[in-house]
Amino acid sequence: MKDLGKILAYFIGVIVLGALLAPPLYWAGQALAARGVLRFLADTDFQKYFNRGVLIAALALLWPTVRWLQINRIRELGLDPDGRWWKRFLAGFLIAGVLVLALGAVYIGVDIYRWKKDLAWGRLPVLMLSAIVVALVEEGLFRGGILGLFRRSVSSRAAVLWTSIIFSAVHFLKPDDEIEVARIGWLTGFEMIPHVFHKFGEPMLLLGEFTTIFVLALMLGDVTLRTRSLWMAIGLHAGVVFAKMSFSKFTKRDEVYLPWIGKELQIGLVPVVVLLIAWLLARLWLRYVDSTSTPARS
Repeated sequence: MKDLGKILAYFIGVIVLGALLAPPLYWAGQALAARGVLRFLADTDFQKYFNRGVLIAALALLWPTVRWLQINRIRELGLDPDGRWWKRFLAGFLIAGVLVLALGAVYIGVDIYRWKKDLAWGRLPVLMLSAIVVALVEEGLFRGGILGLFRRSVSSRAAVLWTSIIFSAVHFLKPDDEIEVARIGWLTGFEMIPHVFHKFGEPMLLLGEFTTIFVLALMLGDVTLRTRSLWMAIGLHAGVVFAKMSFSKFTKRDEVYLPWIGKELQIGLVPVVVLLIAWLLARLWLRYVDSTSTPARS
């Protein structure tokens, strides 16, 4: 119970620090845009800075929390060095990426999505790098840090469940993009907090989006437990993100069919089926392919 109290304090600290970081992040972005650097930041809503502030706070406070809980070795978080890391990463990336892109091809075939006129093939390497970075950061935070912290206090299954709920909430509970912020001050970040729950007022969005993110999180937690490593989870996560971002750069759609098909390729109850298939394939790969391989020395 003492550990759970410290974990709760960590999450409260993340919200407070994230709210405090949002205004200076916004001001820094505006200053860079005014000097001709990253000009797109001039049109970036304050809500996005709030989201980034929370993520930065989560990363910044994770290590102090680990030390506060007197965790000295990575094995105490349920992780081991992984001699098969590149194989597991590549398998996860291909399983998730190919399946999600195949779903996109079906959407194009039934005219839910259409190709854009200008296809930015040159963006693919940047999208690949972005997807890997996102996966590394989020898996290190959620399946590495938070899941490991929960496993010290509750069973492994309960730890995966709670980590998945938090992961889903972080991605689902975001300030309403339609809110107009007239003036940015030091406390504006705290004014965003009540608005992060607005999606709960849309049942179809709750069913379609939260469910998808939750199933993804369960899959990532499950493979982390099975491998005692983050690398297959990183690959699966990166594959989903790369397919989603690439698809959004090459295609467009006019309507959303909630809860079945959401605003993004990986959102909706139809993508849930695809994620469940990816989960099954990941388990089969670990059972019949990975288990027969000779582990490399770490």
